Amino acid sequence: MKRTVKCFGVIMMLAVLVSISFLLDQRYQIFNVVFSEQNFSPREKLASKIPTAVMLWESNGIVKASALKRWKPVTLTQGENPRWSPDGQQFVFTMNNDVWLMRIDLAPPVKIIENVVTEYGTGAYWSETGDGIVAIKRQNPQQVIKLKLASGKLSLIHDEGQPPYRGYPLSQGADLRFQGRYLLTFTIGEGHRSMIVDLTGKKYITNKLMLAGDCGPAWSPDGRFIIATRRGRYMTARPLYKSDFDGATGQLSPSEYFIGLGRCGNAAVSNDSAYVVYASAGNIYCWNVEQTVKEPCHGVQLTFDGHNDGPSLFIYPGKIPSVFR
Repeated sequence: MKRTVKCFGVIMMLAVLVSISFLLDQRYQIFNVVFSEQNFSPREKLASKIPTAVMLWESNGIVKASALKRWKPVTLTQGENPRWSPDGQQFVFTMNNDVWLMRIDLAPPVKIIENVVTEYGTGAYWSETGDGIVAIKRQNPQQVIKLKLASGKLSLIHDEGQPPYRGYPLSQGADLRFQGRYLLTFTIGEGHRSMIVDLTGKKYITNKLMLAGDCGPAWSPDGRFIIATRRGRYMTARPLYKSDFDGATGQLSPSEYFIGLGRCGNAAVSNDSAYVVYASAGNIYCWNVEQTVKEPCHGVQLTFDGHNDGPSLFIYPGKIPSVFR
C-alpha cells in the first residue's frame, strides 16, 4: 500500500513537472512570437537592414530628420526640398525661392544662392563630388547654374535658349553625372517630359515613356539608373518607373514599372544607390532598388500623418551622427 502511494506521488510529481514545463514552453513561445522579427513593423524591419540610415524630409514647411533605427523626428529648420550632401555632413534646402546650406552640427543655416526654381520639389542639387550646388534660375528657367562652394562663384553650365537646344523652360531636375557631362532635368514644354542633356554632345537623350510625360526625375548617385514619376496623359495613378543608363555609351533603357501606387513624386536615391524614397498622398515610402514586385504596390511606409514630402536618405558607413541618435 505504501509503495502504491509512493508511486502515485511520483507520478503526480512528474505530471506537475511536465505541466510546468509545458506552460513555461508555451510562455516562451508566446514571448518569442511577440518579440520576434515577424512582429516588428515594416519600418523596424527595414531599419534592421540599414541601421545607420537617416532621412531628411519636409513636413508643413519644416525640415525634419530621423534615424530609421530609432525613429525620433527632429526639427532642423524652416524650409523645403532638403537634400543630403554626398558625405552626409551637411544638406541644402530652399526657403522663399532661395537655397540655404546647413551643417549637421545644426549651426544656423547660410543662404548661398538666391532666386531659383523651387516648384514641385526642384530646389538645389549637389554635384557628384560635393564641391558645388546646381540649380535652375527662376528669372530665366532656361538656364542652369552651378555654385562652387569653395570660391562662392556662380557659373552658367547650360542654357536651353542657345542652339542647338529647343528653349524648354526647365523644372524638377538639375542633376549632373559623369564629371558634369550629363544633366538630368524636366520641362513643362511640349506636354511635359523628362530628359538627359548631353552637355558635351549637345543633344537630348530620352526614351518613349520619358517623352510621353514622365516627370520629377531622380538620378542615382552612381549614375546607373533614373527614377521618374510616370505621368501618362490618361493615367490617374502616377507610380515610379525606372530606366538604366550607360554613361560610357550614353544609352538609356526603356522605362519599366518600379514601385508605387496613386500619385507618387519627389523621389530620391540614397547615397549608396541602394534605396529609393518617395512621397505619395503626404506620406513617405522606401524601397530597395534590387527588389522587384509582381503587381503594383507601395514600398515600406516611413511616415503616417499625411503631411510629408521631399525625402532624402543617407546611409552612413559608420556610426550615425550624435544629433540623430
